[in-house]
Amino acid sequence: MVLQEMYLQSSNSYWKIKTWASHLVQHLLNITHRQWLYRNARIHLRKVEGLTAAEHEDVIEHVKDMVMVDPADLLPRHRHLLERDFRKLDEGATVDRKLWLQQMRSAISAADSVLTENSIRSCNSAIVGMVVAKYDSYRQLAGVAATKRSNIAKRVRL
Repeated sequence: MVLQEMYLQSSNSYWKIKTWASHLVQHLLNITHRQWLYRNARIHLRKVEGLTAAEHEDVIEHVKDMVMVDPADLLPRHRHLLERDFRKLDEGATVDRKLWLQQMRSAISAADSVLTENSIRSCNSAIVGMVVAKYDSYRQLAGVAATKRSNIAKRVRL
């Protein structure tokens, strides 16, 4: 403030330091108030279709992400979702984009569950294979043991 007061005096300004300081504070408050209004408009102001600007942008970003999904990651019956005209989807209503997003999420979940079921089955078959192998090895050991017992029994009888 001291430097500003010296500047005002040296430049023969009609401003006094108190007047200048009150104007500075008022300008700063106006700037922060305008930022706050902008933020509220972005977050709370509902636009077309009842969504805020941020919600519209969020839907568009999710669509952009889902468009990049590899068709091989989906089941064959859901691959048609990636064959639609995305220009029409982009120009259409947000409700249509949200519906397509839900369909894509469902298709990805279905593909994941089939993949999970297949991996569980393959794990289960591997586990069953190991159990059968162990059982066979135990049977063989038991057979050897049974053969030894019967040989000993035969010797004892003789």
